[in-house]
Amino acid sequence: MLVSIVLQLAAKQSATLPLHLGRANYAETLACLSRVKPGLGDEVHACAGMKPLTCSGLIGEIEREQGSARIQAGAIYTVRMTGLTEQVSAALVQGLLTAPPTHWRLGHHQFEVVGAVCDPSREPWSGHDTYQRLAEAHLLTSADGHQRHKVALNFQSPTAFRSKEMQMPLPLPGLVFGNLIDRWNLFSPLTLNAEMRGFAEAVIEVGRFNLHSVLIEQKNKAFRVGAVGDVTYTTAYADRYWLGLFQLLADFALYSGVGVQ
Repeated sequence: MLVSIVLQLAAKQSATLPLHLGRANYAETLACLSRVKPGLGDEVHACAGMKPLTCSGLIGEIEREQGSARIQAGAIYTVRMTGLTEQVSAALVQGLLTAPPTHWRLGHHQFEVVGAVCDPSREPWSGHDTYQRLAEAHLLTSADGHQRHKVALNFQSPTAFRSKEMQMPLPLPGLVFGNLIDRWNLFSPLTLNAEMRGFAEAVIEVGRFNLHSVLIEQKNKAFRVGAVGDVTYTTAYADRYWLGLFQLLADFALYSGVGVQ
């Protein structure tokens, strides 16, 4: 099962917080998993490499000032969590939807939880699906040929990759779709062709794009540069399987995220 849940948070008082709160949200989500199933949060955190969980930073109208974020009392903010395995997704559903928390702590600030959404008709960044349904929808059914040759991705949080032992903040086709196929094959019960990375490098090109770079401070005081914005990827290749896989991975990205951390 794949799940994406958006938690709606109310700020009870104005405060100045760290600018990037993804790590704080990750810590609170791990605690939520362990409340549902003792030890699950530690198990997820101990996973080497890619994890079956993604967590956003704080989303909303935030005033940025000198490396900090200013939130206002009474304002509504959101955070988003996704699960990539049956166990993690089920725990997120139980801990955030079935029996939602009343409060959510990000660092030293406690928000009031005022809603939890897993319905794309209400919140497009939320939803649920299965690996099998995604595969069937894109690999076993036909679609308009023109549309299958193009996908548009929105990089909402700073995105970067590891390439040849270096940091690469540009979402090049081989890095994006190679990372997505690696994530799919790691967590999905259905293994797909790992040569998608080579396909992307060879015949997928960048079309229109609108990107800017964001500097993120890491917990060890190092910095990472990531790209934020929109990119359209296109290909003139005509093979039905590869075009279906191209579209499938773009849809999978809603749940999996892409890039390092």
